[in-house]
Amino acid sequence: MAVKKMTPVKGNLNKITEFSFEAATVASDGLSFVLPKMSDEYVIVLLQNTDAAAAHNVSIKAPVNGSYFAADTDETHQLSAGGNAIFRFESARWANRDGSITIVPENAAVKATVLY
Repeated sequence: MAVKKMTPVKGNLNKITEFSFEAATVASDGLSFVLPKMSDEYVIVLLQNTDAAAAHNVSIKAPVNGSYFAADTDETHQLSAGGNAIFRFESARWANRDGSITIVPENAAVKATVLY
């Protein structure tokens, strides 16, 4: 299969904006998105574990073609059963030179959305 491409959702100013969580087509292939053209302090990744019975790991992958400041190890977190999490990041640490970031859950029950 292939990495599931996500489209970041832009929140409308002074309006409520709906969004959906997305699951990887195949968990081990993960999800990927390209940063929108704005300051990364306004871009967040929300994670949701829809499995109410079991915790699952999720990893933000270290860039394979990042900047001089790029992370050299993945950021992995065990998301509790039915839990939610937020990932705020510095693009210089987590984005590849093309602006892409990859998220790999251990189970398809872990979903994500990118908001800005």
